[in-house]
Amino acid sequence: KNNTLTQVRIPEFNADHNEIQPFQVPSTVITTTNEITTPRIKCRLQLEETCATVESTIVEHKRMQARERMAAKRAAPAPEEAERQRILARERSAAKITVLAPEVVERKRALDRERSAARRAALTPEEIERQRALNRERNAVRRAALTSDELEQQQALNRKQMAAWRATLTSKEAEQQRTLAVDRSMAKRATATPIDAEEQRVLARERSTTRRAARESEEAKQQQTVAYKTTRLQKTGKQKQTVMKRKPNQDGKADWPKPVDMDCKVNCLKNFIQHMSMDSLAESVCGICNVRRFKRDLRHVPLSKIPSIELLKIHPDLHNMIPKIQEINSFNSNGKFHKNDDIGFTSNQDERNVD
Repeated sequence: KNNTLTQVRIPEFNADHNEIQPFQVPSTVITTTNEITTPRIKCRLQLEETCATVESTIVEHKRMQARERMAAKRAAPAPEEAERQRILARERSAAKITVLAPEVVERKRALDRERSAARRAALTPEEIERQRALNRERNAVRRAALTSDELEQQQALNRKQMAAWRATLTSKEAEQQRTLAVDRSMAKRATATPIDAEEQRVLARERSTTRRAARESEEAKQQQTVAYKTTRLQKTGKQKQTVMKRKPNQDGKADWPKPVDMDCKVNCLKNFIQHMSMDSLAESVCGICNVRRFKRDLRHVPLSKIPSIELLKIHPDLHNMIPKIQEINSFNSNGKFHKNDDIGFTSNQDERNVD
């Protein structure tokens, strides 16, 4: 089947187009588009080439515009976009570091430090100042975008990192760092304008106020915690004492309406008789305050133990102030003293009990 010859008809054109006479070709012969020289095909091929060239030019122009836009964006990015790009770069770097071995990570950090040191050494003073200004602006933008919780976490992380870094320093390196910090602060104060100096003073006052408030709040919290613990301990001790006191009473309680025990009745009767007896209800006059009190509340003191017995006498001026008062010439005639030459008066504890 493949060896048979097939006639192919070539379209006839006008004489103006230099038409080609028809000819027969086998089916096995493949004619390429370059061998066809028909004017219409030539026009179509030229049109296709032109379109492809224009398309490639347009694509290349779009690529160049995209590159220029990216370069312009990288040259002057928005603060938020720049910060987002830095965060993404840090995340990618952190993810890459977690995969690496500790030795590789340490080697990369050493290389980064060396490159940074070399780059800083090659910078001019103007470039260094410009770099510091850019860093300050970036830090300010980043701090402004942080919430209060994130800012507190960042400050705590910075404090931990600085503490860990200081712990790794030797005594000589620590002294060098202090000297450098003093030099930097002196240079900054010397080159600062009055407005900058005032701003620095305001910031220092705000920082000290914030630290003082935080310290006072922490101390207040600690005092509240101590007071709360002390109160809890006191309440716990009182509750234990109350429970210990209640236990005997609870053990001696009888279920109602169980009759009262005879011993309890006898004890109650004895207490009643004792409190209602004449000895318990007997009264006498106090030798100091001249008030009648129960004898059980009085305390007898011998006259020999009273240093200034004359002070217990009634002052003569009282006779003129109080009419019809009788002068007492003898201490033994007013019933204040007893046969054994002692005087009765109430002590502070007895007065509290009577009151």
